[in-house]
Amino acid sequence: MKRFSRMLFAAMAVLALGLPGCGSSTSGAAPASAPSTGKTVTVNGALEPGAAKATLKTVGAAAASIGTVTAIDAATGAVISTAPASIIPDGTGTGGTFSGLAVAVPATQAGVILKVILNNGTTYRSLVTADLSAQTGPLTATIGPNSDAVVAAVSSSLGIGGILGDSGVKVASGTTLAAVAGAAASAATTILPLRGTAYVVDTNTGFPAQSVPGLTLIDRASQTVIKTIRFTDQQLNDVGHFANVTADGSELWLCSGNYLSTTGDVNVYDTAAFRNISTVNAGNRASVIKYSFPNVGCGVQNVQSRDGKYLFTSIGQGSKGVNVFDVKNHKHLGKIDNSNTDPHVGDVSPDNKTYYTTANSLSKVVAYDISGLPSVVPSYNTKLFEIDLGYGTLHALRLHPNGRYLFVGNNTWPVPAGAAVSTSGTNVIDLATRKIIATIPGRPHNYAISPDGKYLASTELSSPDCEVSLPGDPGNRLQFIDISTLLTATPDPTKIKEIYHFESPGYGGSHSSWDPTTGILYFSVYDTNFDGWLFTLNTQNLSAATPSVTQIGSLIKIGRAPHGVSFPGINGD
Repeated sequence: MKRFSRMLFAAMAVLALGLPGCGSSTSGAAPASAPSTGKTVTVNGALEPGAAKATLKTVGAAAASIGTVTAIDAATGAVISTAPASIIPDGTGTGGTFSGLAVAVPATQAGVILKVILNNGTTYRSLVTADLSAQTGPLTATIGPNSDAVVAAVSSSLGIGGILGDSGVKVASGTTLAAVAGAAASAATTILPLRGTAYVVDTNTGFPAQSVPGLTLIDRASQTVIKTIRFTDQQLNDVGHFANVTADGSELWLCSGNYLSTTGDVNVYDTAAFRNISTVNAGNRASVIKYSFPNVGCGVQNVQSRDGKYLFTSIGQGSKGVNVFDVKNHKHLGKIDNSNTDPHVGDVSPDNKTYYTTANSLSKVVAYDISGLPSVVPSYNTKLFEIDLGYGTLHALRLHPNGRYLFVGNNTWPVPAGAAVSTSGTNVIDLATRKIIATIPGRPHNYAISPDGKYLASTELSSPDCEVSLPGDPGNRLQFIDISTLLTATPDPTKIKEIYHFESPGYGGSHSSWDPTTGILYFSVYDTNFDGWLFTLNTQNLSAATPSVTQIGSLIKIGRAPHGVSFPGINGD
């Protein structure tokens, strides 16, 4: 598995690179058509494994198209493919494949952008920098999160007012193919190693002042620890339970001061700087932190919109609520008051128009319209709706990738007499009716959804952590729930059930997250000394007649009191 992962990242790096060269350019309006040499080149390709999380291959629809791909001339911004090529699931779980995309070779070559639009609206781009006029056979390309991050970086480095592949966006007149290829090579060299890193937050939750929070950096290809960094500048504080990393891997957003302070800050860290330090301290803080938002408040939640434009972080001090940030422009847009509650969890709809969270002390799920951002920040008074679960702590929440179903975990145990919900566990809410269609018993602390959308992983906590083990408490395990029926046109709620659980005796279960590229599940836990450990799990046999999950290698030692696991461009779990 590790050898395969290393080869996979290496292959994606090679496919993202182009010809050597250098240069810069600006943007301009697109003409109606693109001049052609009269030669046509055929392009075949596939989605990167990292795009698998967005494909949402429905059950029993292995031959169905999951999207289209077109070719766009970087020199003119015009579509130059003769027809969109259909992306078909390849059956291996890595995304999908396409073939036979006919590309008319532009008369003025400055690169060709391949643009994928999946059926759920997700968009990826890849930049072809080969000399098409000299091509003697079909080209092979790969498209996904890595290639898209490279295209975005190339667009920025060439001074383009937008991203290549968007309508009307092009390089400046006279920009050579070598210049574009050089920018692509430079971007890939910088970005791909950053995108190949996972982060585990070491929170310092509930520990004495001599303990310090930090981050553990994990190499996603080899599943080994790169290093653990300590925030000695935050020795008297905790940090938020989650971090979020931008899609290009260059920035990490994390707050501090959520428990032991009367206020809190949100900081944006330069991830490249992490490679050269072991602590963030008073002496290097200014060089590691790119932007800081002091005294805005800090809490547990840290959620980004699906398009990466906005970030939502909870506030645990003063008049509580949720901060809203513009990620690209590094601006604090304002605060959602959220009925003066500090929510643990949240998620954003696939169309980036709705933000879901909880009002913790009120045992309610709240939905907000965020389509007016950045100008209009919603409030509790302008909420779209709320759903009252009746009792308990709503510690876990995750939206199904299709956007219709919401998983909400109530982990209060035992269930109080007369409660509207009869059991603690995972509640599946149909957002079309706003009704609970299924409840799976358990003690949900946090959720992750498998890249293929078929399984929900629920981390369940008992001592040593937030919850206390009681008689009959089904805690201290990682629970796997089959949710594949929700991918069908007519879901059967009776099929939503636990199919397997992974025990971790002696550890407080914390958080899990599937790596969307390798498919490996990371599961962070800690022992009675609060020392952190990481399980890496192979979950490929969950679909077998007798489901099972196997541990890959030995336990990995990480930092103190680990919580959320984050990958670039993906919300931490």
